[in-house]
Amino acid sequence: MKRNFSLLIIVLLFSNCKEKAKEVQNEPLSAIEYSMVNNANFILENPEINSVSIGIYKDGETHIGYYGEIDKGKNNLPNDNSLFEIASVTKSFTGIITAQAVLDGKIKVDDDIRTYLDDSYPNLVFEDRPIQIRDLLTHTSGIRRDFSVVLSKLFTLDATQEEKTNIVNYNSEDLQKDLKQYKLDRIPGSRYEYSPVVGPEILAMILEKVYNKSFSNLLNDQILNKADMNQTQLQLTTEESSNLVNSYTDEGLLVQPMPLPVKGAGAGLKSSIPDLIKYTKYLLDTDNPVINEMQKPLFNDVLEGDLYGYFWQLNDDGEFMHNGGTHGSTNWVIVSPEINAGFTVMFNSNGDTSGTLINNIANRILNDLENYPKKNAYFSVRKKIMENTNKGIEFYNKLKLEKLEDFDFEDSSMLNSIGYELLGHEQNEDAIKVFKLLVSEFPNEGNPYDSLGEAYYINEQYELSLKNYKKALELNPKNDNARNAIDEINKII
Repeated sequence: MKRNFSLLIIVLLFSNCKEKAKEVQNEPLSAIEYSMVNNANFILENPEINSVSIGIYKDGETHIGYYGEIDKGKNNLPNDNSLFEIASVTKSFTGIITAQAVLDGKIKVDDDIRTYLDDSYPNLVFEDRPIQIRDLLTHTSGIRRDFSVVLSKLFTLDATQEEKTNIVNYNSEDLQKDLKQYKLDRIPGSRYEYSPVVGPEILAMILEKVYNKSFSNLLNDQILNKADMNQTQLQLTTEESSNLVNSYTDEGLLVQPMPLPVKGAGAGLKSSIPDLIKYTKYLLDTDNPVINEMQKPLFNDVLEGDLYGYFWQLNDDGEFMHNGGTHGSTNWVIVSPEINAGFTVMFNSNGDTSGTLINNIANRILNDLENYPKKNAYFSVRKKIMENTNKGIEFYNKLKLEKLEDFDFEDSSMLNSIGYELLGHEQNEDAIKVFKLLVSEFPNEGNPYDSLGEAYYINEQYELSLKNYKKALELNPKNDNARNAIDEINKII
């Protein structure tokens, strides 16, 4: 069975990556360098991706790497002065300011938002439940993304210049005017539905009112100055704009920077990789009561199994994260206090492929940091197996024998991923060899047998497929995939 968390079938389209990983046996890299270089090169095999920028903060040390090129064919790497639109990651800053307001006694998360607005807004109640501060923070207010005709154009790639101008000119008064006309159709706080702009912008207005300061000043005073993030801001000067990297769709279309509506609290910040690493360092301060407050769970999405705090998505193991994307850029910021690490990864491209790939690399980097200081054997093993499966398996066994202390061999998804990549190339016999190795390495896990069963099925070796699916079901009686496969095979044989 293919696992979605850490594997992805990708057709190998090798591009002319500008920085290649050094051979493990010739010039060893540090564990974090190894992760950064190999993960970036793996992603740059896909022609949709122009550049990959990675910053990692781990145990007091900062690691930064830039790979690919901003503009295809120009050999222009991003650098420490490059600025990126971080889009919805901006919301995480708004969440921190809101957490500070709660600690300062300015607001409460259960407050009716109408308390802080200049009119009565009887329409912002459904079945006697008003919209609360917590609902804005967790995308559960019931206000949909089609809230405003003007703001809806923010998410349209082919918006006209007039529509973009209307977005830039859309202000707090316009937002309140549209808010008065909006009709709720669900109980606030009952269902998650992502609100790209409206929720954060309402919060920004509330924060400005209770502090009697502009949102940009609150950003500077409460976060940017404290974290020494001197390259991060909402508005850029003409000189600073020259450092804003070009961004592209997956199809290679150059995309103009996103217009900045209202306060910019939902998606307006631009930042650099060094500044985002300073941000993760700031977020790892467990003695800071604001950081602890903003991690408090405010909504549990039972249907999806997700937990949300002050705009942050939370994990049971203490990790918290946020991602962002414009029409031409996408990024993640992920923080794991348990391993004293945080990182950001940035593409200057976006689309379906980019969105999938940035999730893939974020998962891989997080896995690598969790297994630190061991390195991920996947990259070197994959390379050898894709060149020659038999020799690659020999290489795997030799590497495990000689470098067990240096590399992680405990994650079964490594061989599973390689096997499915071979299946994607219709190299069925080679995939079977890899899955057989996987089964021998993890004989007590059900998933390897499921994967081997699938490979045999694709190769029309139904008896062997049935045998492995039965073993997979024996080890995991909840494996519906194996159960359904067994039924299908029984119809064939």
